[in-house]
Amino acid sequence: MTDVLERTVTQQPTMRGVIDKIFRQMFENTCQALEVMDGKKLREQSWNRDQKGIWTVGKSSEDAIYIDRALHDGNVFEKMGANYVAIEGELPSGMSFQQSGALATGAADQMITTRGNRFFATGSSFVIHPHNPMAPTAHVNYRYFQISNGNQPIYWWLGGGADLTPAYLFAEDAIHFHQVHKEVCDKYDSSYYPRFKKWCDEYFHIPHRAESRGIGGIFFDHLNNGNPQKLLSFVTNCADAFIPAYLPIVERRKDMPFTEANKNWQHLVRGRYVEFILSCDRGIRFGLASGMVKQQSVFNCMPPAASWEYDDQPVPGSKEAMLKEVLKNPRDWL
Repeated sequence: MTDVLERTVTQQPTMRGVIDKIFRQMFENTCQALEVMDGKKLREQSWNRDQKGIWTVGKSSEDAIYIDRALHDGNVFEKMGANYVAIEGELPSGMSFQQSGALATGAADQMITTRGNRFFATGSSFVIHPHNPMAPTAHVNYRYFQISNGNQPIYWWLGGGADLTPAYLFAEDAIHFHQVHKEVCDKYDSSYYPRFKKWCDEYFHIPHRAESRGIGGIFFDHLNNGNPQKLLSFVTNCADAFIPAYLPIVERRKDMPFTEANKNWQHLVRGRYVEFILSCDRGIRFGLASGMVKQQSVFNCMPPAASWEYDDQPVPGSKEAMLKEVLKNPRDWL
């Protein structure tokens, strides 16, 4: 592992010069496509930090280090939260990437904490909640981390993924979403899709429910073993794949008829989404603990309405029960 770390350091200096621009373009392209489908514009709030590290309202999104965008009660989407970040700073004293869960490799964490504590992070994230319960909630997030000692980078990695959380399961939707992402993965490495699909199933799992948050997609973290430009190209292509993977599903489902009972079930599924974010998501834990993520941004991704009922088991043989079975036993869609 040490050899890999040292090799990435020597390749790194060209990365940061382009990567924040690439992630910003990902953010803008996805926002534009979602606005076109909905017909309503996202509202924006930009943020900076003063010399004391206090968050302040940004004067311009061009100069901001953090951008939140939100849509409420749109034509297609009931709520959408999006953010872009390009932030630099120092890890708080005693903060460990390994302990926070943001980095899964203890040896790398030890190297980082002994050799440098300055970080640069950039990425974009979207959580999308459609009105119609037949259309699935979707999440997509891609990010880049760099650790430096002064101005000298010593370690970096890429991470992210995309996944679906339906209230009502349509097999053709799941197949389409997975197939689009598999095609991107296969262009770079035939092992990527099976690895990252399994990783997604394992990560988006709610232990206290013994079920998955949704029907998966792809997820990876700590990706740095290989040519940096090729890995960046892979992540860029993954981000570009989200719109053709997700919007055709929304187009098929957004005008389907539904009942109040369907909407109530959607609220229960959204409750599970909230549980995962608050109790399981390690990125949120690290972001809040490090000050890298604003509290408003965390809650910007929450569903507009969610509910909990005592022993909310669906009727056996129902469509709701079919979804429950898949959430407890992740399926191979391809």
